[in-house]
Amino acid sequence: MKRHALIALFTVGVLTAACGSGGHASARRAPSPTAGLPSPAPSPSPSPSPSDVDPLTGEGPRPTGSVVVVKVDNSGLARQYQRGLGSAAIVYQELVEAGETRFAAVFTTGPSGEVGPVRSVRETDIELLRQYGDVPVAFSGGNTGVKATFHAAVRAGYLRDASYDAVPQDYRLGERRADARNFFTSASALAASRPGVAARDIGLRFGPLAPGAGTPVAVAKAVFSSYVTARAQYVPETGHWALFQDTHEMAGVGPANVIVQRVPIRMSRYVDVLGNRTPYTVTIGTGPATVLRDGVAIAATWQRPTAADGTRFVDALGKDVLLRPGPTWVLLLPTSSSLSLG
Repeated sequence: MKRHALIALFTVGVLTAACGSGGHASARRAPSPTAGLPSPAPSPSPSPSPSDVDPLTGEGPRPTGSVVVVKVDNSGLARQYQRGLGSAAIVYQELVEAGETRFAAVFTTGPSGEVGPVRSVRETDIELLRQYGDVPVAFSGGNTGVKATFHAAVRAGYLRDASYDAVPQDYRLGERRADARNFFTSASALAASRPGVAARDIGLRFGPLAPGAGTPVAVAKAVFSSYVTARAQYVPETGHWALFQDTHEMAGVGPANVIVQRVPIRMSRYVDVLGNRTPYTVTIGTGPATVLRDGVAIAATWQRPTAADGTRFVDALGKDVLLRPGPTWVLLLPTSSSLSLG
């Protein structure tokens, strides 16, 4: 507990400094692309997405069922219990209190296996997930103010409530840990009880790697805080990436793409149960990104004009960076944190 409190104080100091002193409006302005990269040329719309494949993975056939999002715990004590993440189309890793991180796993095919441990929603998720449309979001618990904000988004038709409070029959109460009680759910069960819209185009484009594109990379390390480092290691035999959380290798997880999206962080108005201020990850705007696929790193810029828009990843000429068909992990890495490629 003392270690977490010290980390929380350190994290708040770093994040506050990163946000600047210009107030709420200036803190939401996104950073400029990486120094040395030319600004991308204006591109009014992305290239067309094939209609016969999943727009979130580039693989066929195109799913017709509801997209489902599940919030998954990533604390050190939770990792041995994690399951179902390898079946997600897209997984976001985001910073939360005390330097910890959490996952938002997006499913399109409704796998019948369990997913979890399920944890609480964050204010960040409301903005991040609106690009998927009216889809069910699974979570367990949360700050009272955050839940009220989430329910306002539900009433507005932006998202659907698939929390434990709303559909307890779709959750299983699992093991008790030293710090929490595990909850697990199923994307297929939630798609049936709280169906939303099917997968839609959120700006991702898939295709072959252009000859000579990118810089060869075997390992990428994204340091979220002094407490969490995410590492992606290329596996030539599969063409995918093994993922590690600190020294823990994630079982059953091997995305085709890993995108490191550099994002501004400001402090939310909410706190956790220990009084730690919640970081708010800003996902609207533009900023630098690094796309990892096929053992190379491609410099990119992410663009998302509004909450209703998807997120595009473009090169210096404003053309879409093509991803390898398959699942994608997006590391929402604070601009003040370090990324090393080797």
